[in-house]
Amino acid sequence: MALLAAILIFYTGVLFSGLRFALYRDLDRDLSIKAQEIVNALNSFLPVLEDDQRAFRLVADTVIRDGVGGVSESQKQWLAIRQRLNLQNDYIVLASGPDNVLTSSPNVDRELMGHFLRSIPVSAEKTVVYQNLSSSTRQLRLITIPYYYKNKRKYFIAVGSSKAPMTRLLYGTLILALSTIPFVLVFTSFLGGLITERILRPVKEITSAAENINVKDLSARVKVENIDVELGYLVDAFNEMIARLQSSFRYIDEFSSNVAHELKTHLTIMSGESELALMHERDINEYKRVIDVNLRETGQLIKIVEDLLLLSRLEHQPEAFRFEKIDLWVFLEEILEQAKKLAQPKNITVSLNLPEKLAIIYGDWLHLRRLFINLLNNAVKFSVAGSKITITAHLEGKKVSVAVSDSGIGIAPDNLQKIFRRFYRIDYAGSEDKSGSGLGLSIAHSIAKIHHAEINVASRLGQGATFTVILPCNIQVSALSDLPIRKK
Repeated sequence: MALLAAILIFYTGVLFSGLRFALYRDLDRDLSIKAQEIVNALNSFLPVLEDDQRAFRLVADTVIRDGVGGVSESQKQWLAIRQRLNLQNDYIVLASGPDNVLTSSPNVDRELMGHFLRSIPVSAEKTVVYQNLSSSTRQLRLITIPYYYKNKRKYFIAVGSSKAPMTRLLYGTLILALSTIPFVLVFTSFLGGLITERILRPVKEITSAAENINVKDLSARVKVENIDVELGYLVDAFNEMIARLQSSFRYIDEFSSNVAHELKTHLTIMSGESELALMHERDINEYKRVIDVNLRETGQLIKIVEDLLLLSRLEHQPEAFRFEKIDLWVFLEEILEQAKKLAQPKNITVSLNLPEKLAIIYGDWLHLRRLFINLLNNAVKFSVAGSKITITAHLEGKKVSVAVSDSGIGIAPDNLQKIFRRFYRIDYAGSEDKSGSGLGLSIAHSIAKIHHAEINVASRLGQGATFTVILPCNIQVSALSDLPIRKK
């Protein structure tokens, strides 16, 4: 409101100045016309005169004092001009200098005459002068012009008009403008209050919701009803943010619980074995067994910590990746050799199917290797002895898909959306391997995300599972001889 008041006052000041300038300009133009008409009237009466001062004064009285002497055709024309210009209400003085007045209009009294004479520019040479003249009872706008009689004798013609009509209009407009400002401010204040109340209502609701949100309760939402589109975006963004926070807190709670459970399980085993060993005197072999158990559990703890640190780096330090061009043929051949080593204890056959056209992908060799090793390790873990695992590469436009398929026990439909969660493990009766921390697939998913890749899974119970990694393909080559060999 203060800003609006300042703007209105500034605008009123500009309006006042512009109107004042226009009124003075019009008044000065009218005074100039009147003075010129007086000069024209004098010139129309004077041609028959010679250098006669008394005759010149008579003509001046005729023109300025409104018809002294006889009434001729020229006088009639001048009277008509005087009436049209309203000269009878103006103040006119003809003088040859500040101390010599030839004649003046009847309404110029002694006080006003003194002001007129003081306003005559003594040294002016063919110069028009505009000025304001103030007496005790009048405020005038005055024009003074030089007049030369037969180009010999110089006189001054001063014409003054009252500024009262102009002042009434000027200050009346100013008072009207200033008096309307309070009403405008009151109205805009009321209207602005209604508008801002309506606009800020969602903001207040957001503030109230934010104040009620805490770690224990993230269910608060702002209702999206009867609000503007712009604030609708803000409310939607706020609700989505709270939903993400709620999901994140839920995930943190689950993650913390899972970490505590995993660590507690291994530590409980270590503590229990150590306490049993210390309860009675044991032989050397029993102590060795306890130490061996503790070492295995310690190894599991170390692996969990390393996997958690890796996940943290994957999510918060993507600059640690070293991206380079990778020959998919060479890369998958190395993965095949590693897969055979993983599958050898269970006598599982691993095969590799490659298309005729291979591709150059762009990624981090070591982390991509970890991704596929985790998938293959998972396939070996849930496959029965003597079964088969297949690695298949397939080009699809500007993408290449690498599928890892097994013929193991499969995954239930309810678990397909959960297997990439951290510490999530599926224990099947048909699985011989009960080890693992439940972080392998989560690590694989994070590595794929860094590479702008996707991991899809398809499975049915008892029919195995297929994990498909879809990677961006940078270059396609048509012959094996065109493939560059990666140097390790």
